Amino acid sequence: MAAKGVAGMEGGAPGSDVRVITALLYPGDVLVPELQPPLSNLALVSQRPAEFWKLTASAFAEEAARDSQLWQTIFARINDQNARAQMHAAEMSILNSEERVAAFLIEAGTRLGISSGGMIAYELPLSRYSIADYLSLNADTISRTFSAFNTARIIERRGRFQIVVRDWRALMERCPMSEAIVAAHGNGRLPVIR
Repeated sequence: MAAKGVAGMEGGAPGSDVRVITALLYPGDVLVPELQPPLSNLALVSQRPAEFWKLTASAFAEEAARDSQLWQTIFARINDQNARAQMHAAEMSILNSEERVAAFLIEAGTRLGISSGGMIAYELPLSRYSIADYLSLNADTISRTFSAFNTARIIERRGRFQIVVRDWRALMERCPMSEAIVAAHGNGRLPVIR
C-alpha cells in the first residue's frame, strides 16, 4: 500500500528499450503484483520520496479476520484504481498534447494540491521525462506546454518540481475531460477550486 508520496508503475514491451509509466500510485493505493500487466522489467519507480507498506498474504488474512471491513476497503481501492486506469487510457486515446498536459496537472492538483489565496500549489510527483512517458509525449512537448501555460498565467513554476496553478478554472477549460478527472481523483473530497 502506498503510504506517502507518488510512484509510477514502469515497464516496457519485450525486446524494446522503450519504457512507459502505465499508472501512478498515490497514498492509499494498493499494489497487488499479480494484478499488474505482463510487461518486461515491470518496476515501481519514484522521482520524489515515497513510502510503501508491504503486507504478506498471511498477515493480510489475519488482519482481515479482525477487521470485517478490510476486504471491502481493499476491493473499493482496487476498483477506484481500475477506474482511474480506464480514465487514463481514454485520455491517451482522445486528448491532444496540450489537453493531456492539462489533464495531468488537474490530476496532480486534485490529488496533491494545497489551496491558498485562490491558487493551488503542489510538487510535481514526476520529472519532465517521466511526465512525458506517462502521457505518451516527448519531453520537449511537456516543456513547451508548461511554458505556454506559464505565459497564459495559468501556472507558475517555482523551482524544478514546484507548481502553482494560478487559474484553476482556465486550466480546467484546457481539458474536455477535466470534470471526470476531478471526480475520479477527488477521493470523495470536494474539488480544490471551481
